[in-house]
Amino acid sequence: MNIFKNVIQYLGFLAIGLALGIGGVKGYEWFTKEPRVVEGDYSFHYGFTQEPVIMYGTDWCPVCANTREYLTGLGVPYQEFNPEKDARVEERFLSLKAKGYPVLIIGDKRIFGLDKTAIEAALKENNLL
Repeated sequence: MNIFKNVIQYLGFLAIGLALGIGGVKGYEWFTKEPRVVEGDYSFHYGFTQEPVIMYGTDWCPVCANTREYLTGLGVPYQEFNPEKDARVEERFLSLKAKGYPVLIIGDKRIFGLDKTAIEAALKENNLL
């Protein structure tokens, strides 16, 4: 009987520990998660291109490759900048305070990742689609 009681107690503590651990991680993610779309004045970035869409990406990033393919498939002209190949581009990218790649700038929207819904909405808003 004692062993059964100990096993039940152990499983109870294990369940509580797992719940607290998962809850802590999810809570941290919720508080620190970067929004996928940020509105702002990105006109500074347009001083380096004539294209209506700007993409900051890298050669090794698979999501960047998918984003290139997606934009090309839509027939949208864009200019890509690689922060890993040019220190001045890296400075511009860092000014966006983005935490990963790719980052698209379409008009007054900064879009993180390949968020097709947000990209298409921004393209339509800027009469590009």
